[in-house]
Amino acid sequence: MKQNRRATSGLVLLFVMVAILATSPKANCSAAKAYVTPSGSAAGACPSGTATAPNLTPAQFNTSSNWGSGSGQIGPGTTVLLCGTFTGAAGATELTFQASGTSGNPITLLFDTNAQLNAPYWAPSPNGGCGGAVCMYNRSYIVINGGSNGIIQNTANGDNSAYQHGSEGIEAGGCSNCTIENLTIANIYVHLANGLTSFDQTAMRCITFSGSNVTVNNNTMHDAGWCLFENYSNGDGNVKIYDNNLSNIDHGWMLATGTGGGNSGPFNFYGNQVINYANWDTSSDAYHHDGIHCFTGVSTPAHISALNIYDNVFGPGVGTNITAHIFIEGSLEGTPCADASSVINIYNNVLTANGPVSNGLIGFFSGTANVYNNTFIGSGPSTGIGFMDNTASGSGPITFKNNALSGFNQEVAISSGITFTPDYNTYGNGGSNTWVCGSNFYSTTQFASWKSCTGGDSHSTYSASLNLTALGVPQSGSPVAGAATDLTSLGITSLDSDTSAGNTRTPVPRPTTGAWDAGAYVYRAPSPPTSLNAVVVTN
Repeated sequence: MKQNRRATSGLVLLFVMVAILATSPKANCSAAKAYVTPSGSAAGACPSGTATAPNLTPAQFNTSSNWGSGSGQIGPGTTVLLCGTFTGAAGATELTFQASGTSGNPITLLFDTNAQLNAPYWAPSPNGGCGGAVCMYNRSYIVINGGSNGIIQNTANGDNSAYQHGSEGIEAGGCSNCTIENLTIANIYVHLANGLTSFDQTAMRCITFSGSNVTVNNNTMHDAGWCLFENYSNGDGNVKIYDNNLSNIDHGWMLATGTGGGNSGPFNFYGNQVINYANWDTSSDAYHHDGIHCFTGVSTPAHISALNIYDNVFGPGVGTNITAHIFIEGSLEGTPCADASSVINIYNNVLTANGPVSNGLIGFFSGTANVYNNTFIGSGPSTGIGFMDNTASGSGPITFKNNALSGFNQEVAISSGITFTPDYNTYGNGGSNTWVCGSNFYSTTQFASWKSCTGGDSHSTYSASLNLTALGVPQSGSPVAGAATDLTSLGITSLDSDTSAGNTRTPVPRPTTGAWDAGAYVYRAPSPPTSLNAVVVTN
């Protein structure tokens, strides 16, 4: 059979072309890696750079001509390694993203070991544009990864410093499909107890962000006013804030919208430690402290499909000016967090206080709440309220089950006119007004009257002591053991195990049948001693 020489030669040519393309530098394809150093020279793990893996200064990173799909440009799929110590001017923004990544090909800014962004204070948020040490405003598919020990910090902003100025670490407003992880963001503003009150603490932010599919995880953030500032828009959702450590702050996470209405969520806040508000105390209570503060900037409440708050530790070191660890504003305050049909799930949290609490460790005033297996710890019956609702307008039904509360003058305070369903809770060490139902105040000897007023708590108990540690861990003989009911049927997977206590322990599975323990922890009896030797003594 005669061979088709023309077809064969065509195939050979095709194979040659494929081989050339496979071995040649890719044309019209952004760099797989780029490097940024303070001077553009080699530093740390950043080499001198090549045409396809360039070494850039911050100014070159901020130049749009270095971004795109061409060889050596920063574009989708590029990892930019940040090396060295960067020193910015007061009020500067060091790095501004000029473009976005794509689905499956984000642009990643990765901090080399010991990389730092330092300035006397970084630029404050303009509330619609670029501020911070790093700006990814109105971008998408961006990852900021602090590596092993990356740091963004202010060096001279605070009560006893050269500056008292608004500032932020990262600006990520309107940044959907964005991740901020493994960073330390420090000293945005260092406030001293009973210190200055002549500035707006809401402008001292670790991260300003909004958008959908946003992740903020495994960061350490300390010394800031309103640390996580989320000004979300209608339709934003799938936000995950987890395994972070927030301390020396006035507010931990602000969840707010200036538009009202709409339909947003879910928003998830879990496995975090939110501690130490005391350095923001002032004699005039200029900065009332909240771990989480949810509200709108208008009188119209938002609709939130789900706000899930679980496995966190709030406190200790909360100071004397605390409003609430979890403050869900209602119509009484004029700026409600959510409408009555919004769903707010609060479970497996440990909440402690060492002083007065004005609106309860959980102050709940709007939405429909499910509050399960939380532990509330006060330092004595004068510390205020564990859980409080004081407005009937805009508040949906509240289910309050399996919680442990100890050490408050008022352990639960509920206004009249709401649907409140408490049961299987364990109360202890209450004050003269342990329970408040509408205008009725009940002492520890009037538990039956509280049950009658609420129509609930029929399976709940009161004890003089719950025998818990200062951080809520049940000890031998604690009445929380076996005092709660099995909630497996709710289908909340993360509730089927006890608390991670702010990502500090491995959760213990709860039983799938039979009684549960009240509060955030599963009681674990001390392990028996091991390696014992028996000695037989004969006479």
